[in-house]
Amino acid sequence: MKSGIRSISVFSPAKVNLFLAVTGKRSDGFHDILSVAAPLLFGDVVTIEARLGHGEIDCLCPGLQLPAGEENLAARAAKAWLSMARREWNVCITISKRIPVGGGLGGGSSNAVATLHALNLLATVPLPLETLLDLAGELGADCPLFLFGEPCLLEGRGELVKPLAAGVAERFRGDRLLLFAPSLGMDTPEVYGRLARNPDWYSDKVGAVARLAAWIKGNDGVDVLLANDLQKPVFEKCPGFPVLLDDLSKKFGWTCGMSGSGSCCFALLENDLEIADGIDAIRSAWGQECFVEETAFA
Repeated sequence: MKSGIRSISVFSPAKVNLFLAVTGKRSDGFHDILSVAAPLLFGDVVTIEARLGHGEIDCLCPGLQLPAGEENLAARAAKAWLSMARREWNVCITISKRIPVGGGLGGGSSNAVATLHALNLLATVPLPLETLLDLAGELGADCPLFLFGEPCLLEGRGELVKPLAAGVAERFRGDRLLLFAPSLGMDTPEVYGRLARNPDWYSDKVGAVARLAAWIKGNDGVDVLLANDLQKPVFEKCPGFPVLLDDLSKKFGWTCGMSGSGSCCFALLENDLEIADGIDAIRSAWGQECFVEETAFA
């Protein structure tokens, strides 16, 4: 890189968990999971500006106050990439944010991986995928997912990632869904803590594996797959969630779920379905300021 500034912008998609079985707590304090997660056509945009320098990193998010230092996942991603690639660049990260914070849509993890991807694109000699996967796994359990850009099976604490077979992904690729969330975020450690205090809420691993394997081998859509063990602690804390989802199911026939540890929920939509009345019902329950966004599976 010459002394001038180089810049690139990359899309940073949101994801939803279509299936999330939590099978127990590990000795390292994390939980073992079995999950199917899929990226969406909705997300943020991450812009990277880099120039020769001394490894200084800045991260901006217009309209939002970002965490500083080591708590900033995108900045940590840039630091890790610069160290591994042995580049002395000054880097400015600007995140055009649309994914709600604390919504269980993986926004922070996606932004971090988008930062890795953007820096790799700016490099004359990029880091190989295997190295990026290692860096992503060190940043967070759900980061490696975003390096694939397609529906994936997640195991371990979420760091073991394998894309679904192409034929399976095609069963729902491009299908519509509606995202909606109240104006509050969920603290993921608190949600997992509530789950750990109620061990009967954990899924049986054998049963979860069998259910997922049957779905993969079959021809059913994602409506048959939907499940999320983290709904139990979230719904206990926020009883208005299941009331709204049940209401949307009864009134509009929507199949609804919650992504990750919440607070964002989603409804699977038929391709010709009118949704204005359903959106009105969501805003009536959660306020006009709540987040609502129609999108599709990538």
